[in-house]
Amino acid sequence: MEIHKRLGVPTPEAAKSDWLTDSIIQIYVLTSRARRYVDGVALPLSVADVSSVLEHYPCRLDRWLIDEIVFEIDRLEREEKA
Repeated sequence: MEIHKRLGVPTPEAAKSDWLTDSIIQIYVLTSRARRYVDGVALPLSVADVSSVLEHYPCRLDRWLIDEIVFEIDRLEREEKA
């Protein structure tokens, strides 16, 4: 890419992806758009938040696994921003 040439660094290889990873990331991103805040602090996502997304974007994974993954990504992101 142009920016890498200007910086004199090699262009990194594109990340490999698959339908499962893409689905989970899409579910998390869409769910996090409904995030609520109290005094500027992000609240954890809820089961209802995930359910709202899955009504419109179904996924072939078991629901318990979707919840575990989405809530873990949410926890990690909130910890990182704290």
